[in-house]
Amino acid sequence: MTAPLDYWDYEKIPIWNNEGKDKRFEIMADVYSGRIPVTRIENWRHFTPLLDVLENEYYNRIGTKLIFRGHRRYDWSITPTLGRLTPSEIVTQRSADYQLAMFRQTIRGRTNDHSLLVDEEQEDELWSIGQHHGLMTPLLDWTHSPYVALFFAFSEEDNNYEKDNPYRVVYVLNKTFVADEKLCPDIRVFEPKKDDYGRLVSQAGLFTFSPYDATIENKLLEILGSEEFGDDELRRASEEDDAEVLAKYICKIYIKNEDRQGCLNHLHRMNVHPASLFPDLIGASEYCNIVTTEQERLLSEKTNYVAHISEVSDHSEANEIVEHDVDHHDINTLIDLLRVPEESHDVESGRIQLIAEELSKMISKNKLVDWQTRETIQAEIRNTTRVLLRNYDYPVAARDYVIDNVLSVETEMKDEQGEATNE
Repeated sequence: MTAPLDYWDYEKIPIWNNEGKDKRFEIMADVYSGRIPVTRIENWRHFTPLLDVLENEYYNRIGTKLIFRGHRRYDWSITPTLGRLTPSEIVTQRSADYQLAMFRQTIRGRTNDHSLLVDEEQEDELWSIGQHHGLMTPLLDWTHSPYVALFFAFSEEDNNYEKDNPYRVVYVLNKTFVADEKLCPDIRVFEPKKDDYGRLVSQAGLFTFSPYDATIENKLLEILGSEEFGDDELRRASEEDDAEVLAKYICKIYIKNEDRQGCLNHLHRMNVHPASLFPDLIGASEYCNIVTTEQERLLSEKTNYVAHISEVSDHSEANEIVEHDVDHHDINTLIDLLRVPEESHDVESGRIQLIAEELSKMISKNKLVDWQTRETIQAEIRNTTRVLLRNYDYPVAARDYVIDNVLSVETEMKDEQGEATNE
């Protein structure tokens, strides 16, 4: 494999295009995705349209079912927890046998299902129970629901001590293919019969087993690349088209790591949240923690915003602010500015109108006679604009454009007002 990608190399990953005019997938052959076809979207809101096209165009064979897996970080490989003990990230037969034997011995007296201790046919179920309780296993968790995968990709905050994490990830796997023992004999799909805690049902969960001494990626691509594999389209595909065809079996979607809370709020409205996915006391506790934390965050932002506006107002009075009446021309100009970024096109008109009105009022209060030459006042206007956009949930990716251009728009409005006065 080649050297790892740096941040700017993500521009080489194709941005998903629903109209299909450009290449949608690429094989980067890097340490993060190997030969798995990858694509990227710059906003989590584009996830659903992408899925619609995948299901209609890529996985449109009758009876084909997909499964999904979400990762918080772009640089995590699809490696079972037991495989992370080795530099090669491969689960060995020795480590698996040792781990399972030790777990079987350790749970004596801690489970009422004694068949797990003696029945070799219960091995998969035992692994599943261990996975639920944090045991390192050779299993990989998947879900039938793409939105559950999206939740797991965005549910946790990034840690401050980690390196930059520009993208989160959802993997898509063709379950129908990997579950077919004739087509894919070395990878197993396992859906446990035991689910004492209800999590598997709530999460539409299932597992895959890769053969020992190989990763699921390597084994899958080995099967797809063999001469015996019967996909004529894949066999005829040129090297340039390989990614598009392989994506029908497995692909990796990079999702821009922005507006995490907006994504979680959207999923919450779809009933995808910790209380629904983890129907036990741990899930209930985590749900309460998240809701309370969000309420405190909003209250804190509101309090800080009110204090900030009050401070700005006091500052304005002390510096003999020249008041400007807010007129419709000013507001319409600001609305035009707010609508320029593509990410803002999904924002309701009423909210855009409200933001424009608040921006106009705020700017009028901040403008001294010589505000255009005073960097402190300009910085104050930019900072207050940033607070306003955040409090009104204006799209994160579009905020910098508005902040960078709000002063130039105000200058144009002032010039137009001056010309109208002279006339």
